[in-house]
Amino acid sequence: MICPFCSLLCDAENLDAIQCDRRTASLVQFEALRFQKRDRIADWLKEAIQLLRSAKRILVMGRIASVESARAVVSFASKHNATIDCAESGHVFKNVLAIQRSGLNSVSLSEARDHSDFFIVIGNDSMMASVPRMPFALSNGRPGQQTALLLGDFSISATERWKSVGFDTWSVPCNLSAIPIALAQWSRWSDSTDSKPSHEAYPTTQLFERLAKARYTTVVWSAETLQVDQADLWVERLLQWIASRNEENRCAALPWTSLDGTFQQVCTWLTGFPGRLAFRDGVPDYDPNRHSYEQWIARTPLGKAHESVVVLIDETVAAAPFWHPESMPVSDQCQVIELSRQSAKFPTAVAGVEVSANMFRADQTLLAHVSPTHPLGSRAKPVSGWLEALSQ
Repeated sequence: MICPFCSLLCDAENLDAIQCDRRTASLVQFEALRFQKRDRIADWLKEAIQLLRSAKRILVMGRIASVESARAVVSFASKHNATIDCAESGHVFKNVLAIQRSGLNSVSLSEARDHSDFFIVIGNDSMMASVPRMPFALSNGRPGQQTALLLGDFSISATERWKSVGFDTWSVPCNLSAIPIALAQWSRWSDSTDSKPSHEAYPTTQLFERLAKARYTTVVWSAETLQVDQADLWVERLLQWIASRNEENRCAALPWTSLDGTFQQVCTWLTGFPGRLAFRDGVPDYDPNRHSYEQWIARTPLGKAHESVVVLIDETVAAAPFWHPESMPVSDQCQVIELSRQSAKFPTAVAGVEVSANMFRADQTLLAHVSPTHPLGSRAKPVSGWLEALSQ
């Protein structure tokens, strides 16, 4: 079964029974989605529609989890000549900017699981906390046939989790920032030395020999938990190393993304660009730096809140809010139309919990159709429904 709230590959027979922290939180918080005062919805919609019609600048941002909502956001932005940036804190663009410059030797999760004999997993325990079932998702079920090299700052418990599903696991503590350069240096050293097996008993020597002989290496990292400076340049150097390892054997990247990758995929289908667009007369202008929501906010004039409107969307149940009031003083800079589970005016249904939703798996290669497990609240609507009503 596929679960879009964690590693998305589960052995449970019933998706509703999966003990996933994110999905459990969705169900527990469901009762908070019920609201009263349904008779005022029509008045609130009229006010919001008038606000959008009179605005000179419109930004659509937030957390988009489903294909249906992503399509609706692109259509809404095109009609209102709005700017879009739905990437959570730029996580997706850490990979996107690097891929645009250097290309991508990518692999799907299923191919990596079935064919890869050596995994390089880069990160720390926060990566394992975000995707707790990753080792199971990548294991082919045949103990001793796959090696996992954990680079970064992984705890003993994280190492044991990889071992428990059959990986021959090696953990090497190191500075994440230096990994792409260190791998490139190792490649030059490996290519210039004798390829005969070494008789030295040092564990690191054995590990490097195994890496050199690997027939199919897969490099895994999570942009969401990648804490390095200039992350796009870091990813670009890593991708260049991966490309260089394909002359004799197979080496591929498996960038693990969060649910915001769904919007990036859908936006690329519809516009040719992965997001951070500003529509002008329905034509998208792509600028990954200028059209980020941070830059849009920075350019918002003070004292003219009626001219700038933010449509804030969150169809998930993430604990931390996407929008931080201190970064955008509403009274001075803009008006906010909030579509989220907390909204008193426009409560939004949680994708995959209250309404059916199509989502991308974390490796961005497969759609998961997730059926609702809770009845829809009396006033909650899908994001697409609210955006359609606001476009009247």
